[in-house]
Amino acid sequence: MNEFPTAYFPSISYLKEFYGCSNPLIEIHENFPKQTIRNRCEILTSNGILTLSIPVLHNSSGKQLTKDVQIDYSKNWQTDHWRAIQSAYASAPYFEDYFEEIKFLINQKSKFLIEKNERILGFVESTLEVKSNFSFTKQFENQIVNQKNLFIDRNLNDINYYQQVFSYNVPFVPNLSILDLIFNEGPFCRNWILTPEN
Repeated sequence: MNEFPTAYFPSISYLKEFYGCSNPLIEIHENFPKQTIRNRCEILTSNGILTLSIPVLHNSSGKQLTKDVQIDYSKNWQTDHWRAIQSAYASAPYFEDYFEEIKFLINQKSKFLIEKNERILGFVESTLEVKSNFSFTKQFENQIVNQKNLFIDRNLNDINYYQQVFSYNVPFVPNLSILDLIFNEGPFCRNWILTPEN
């Protein structure tokens, strides 16, 4: 697989697949599907898994291409996302190292969803010290698997254990947003993402 949806703070399995490709493509000419990783990510809080979702503007037809999806700033979602992340990870080992940049990424007012996600991907690449050479599709390729749960499967056995903030009283939760791995493992997160070929 070398074609991927755009993703908001993508999951570990997404990034493992993404950086396992030599020239990944990000599909932006699809009809934008609701309630997917394109504008959602999952973090781990003291109360369990929490989904953070970016609200988007909808046009009158009800359908629009992913490349045209604009972020809705009429709601106070940025403050909500940051408060949730801060509450979940303030005690994580590497929170102080990354929180300013992540807070900036969340608060930065990108007009389009793919712009926001591209900036996030740039931060991920900087953290992993890797370059993906990805490109956006020029037309609809129809190769992507449009499943709601694509890349957020919890039943993966190829994601190794790492210490999570709440591991002392709850079982390990695999395949969360890269945020969980970065705050808990810092620069060592590349050991969970990159294959030996990278």
